[in-house]
Amino acid sequence: MKKKSGYIYIAVGALLIILAAVIVNSNLKENADAGDASDEYLSGVIAQMPGTVLNFSGDMPVVDVDGHSFIGTVQIPALGLLLPVQSEWDSKAARYAVCRYKGSVYDNDLIIAGHNYTEHFGNLNQLSTGDDVIVTDMNGRSFYYKVANIETLGAYDVDEMEAGEWDLTLFTCTIGGANRVTVRCEATGEMTEIGEVPDVIDAAEKSKHIRK
Repeated sequence: MKKKSGYIYIAVGALLIILAAVIVNSNLKENADAGDASDEYLSGVIAQMPGTVLNFSGDMPVVDVDGHSFIGTVQIPALGLLLPVQSEWDSKAARYAVCRYKGSVYDNDLIIAGHNYTEHFGNLNQLSTGDDVIVTDMNGRSFYYKVANIETLGAYDVDEMEAGEWDLTLFTCTIGGANRVTVRCEATGEMTEIGEVPDVIDAAEKSKHIRK
């Protein structure tokens, strides 16, 4: 009887190991797919950047790439990320690229949300105070920020997410979705000048997120 029980425990253990491997492989594939999709949309966004920086006013301009709308890009050099930013938040669309949650780079109240894929915002918790973040609109103008604060908020703490006069906020859910890693940024006042070649074009050429 004891021998039979031992076989059962071994079989259950083997099944659990297989199940864990399946879950890990599924997560790796989902992350890779998210990175590939973001790369493709980034290429489409960069292709629509003007050759020289244009003046801006009113709402952030929006471009269409394969049926998805984008307001520009967000670059986080410390994480090796250059990502296209969709114009509106949608949990399904966010599988492909990060999204504007609300606000505008022109009004110094932009909030960008993304899923916790490592190819998107999964490593936001690795940022440090003083790290650079660069947002580029579809006029080709880049706005420069520094990370000022990193905090963890409750998953449903929307009021706290939108609180404060932060120039830029980036956030993603923690694994399991219980909390949100929230990165607050302050504008440095630096931005590319009208008539210059957009900084993001050179950044895109150097980025691992446009794979030749």
